[in-house]
Amino acid sequence: MLTLLSFPGDDRHPSFSPFCLKAMCLLDMSGQDWEPSFTTDPSKMPYGRLPVLKTAEALIPDSGRIQVWLDERGAGFDDSLTAGERAHSHALVRMVEDGLRYGLVHDRWLRDECWEVLRDQFFGALPLPLRGTIAGTARKRIRRMLEMQGTGRFSEADRLERMARDLDAIRETLGNTEYLFGPAPSSADAAVVPVLDMIRTLPCETELKALVRDDDRIAAYLDRASAVLYPS
Repeated sequence: MLTLLSFPGDDRHPSFSPFCLKAMCLLDMSGQDWEPSFTTDPSKMPYGRLPVLKTAEALIPDSGRIQVWLDERGAGFDDSLTAGERAHSHALVRMVEDGLRYGLVHDRWLRDECWEVLRDQFFGALPLPLRGTIAGTARKRIRRMLEMQGTGRFSEADRLERMARDLDAIRETLGNTEYLFGPAPSSADAAVVPVLDMIRTLPCETELKALVRDDDRIAAYLDRASAVLYPS
């Protein structure tokens, strides 16, 4: 049996990490027999990150590499897509993971009203004397990362304008289909749904959350896709 090393989550999201949840969705879609193993310390993992798939032969880090590993073993996530649709899918996933995801990170970590809730969820398992110190250090690191990446430098209006264009691309890709590229889920859905759904369910009100939540087409898609893709 395969084991997915993952950050923990809650009743709504089996992992708080969109990449870990993406890997869970892909594993379920692949039909592989697998189980999760939750940890909050990825320091000894390849790349120092999660998710990591533990197989009989090796540790496979990164949700993208896990996808490739599963595809090489017959998962066929995108077999029904044309070459053009596969290129579109690749670009869409990059847009979400390297664009909208940073909006999620920003609102989770830098919005005080969200952080007060998520701090306890992310770091609640730590002993109380260490919890505040480690959480505070992590928050400072995330703030620096967002400033270096660029999202943390934008004004709220500029950040929302960029995110709104990304959401427009997703809405237009959906059209009137059930999933991004037709009547059945593909690898793009496994990547896009966790990010947007985590934005939609942020524990505080933010402008980005409202953009996702109040878009009827995207909200219906997230309801439909999460019910099918998320592991029980």
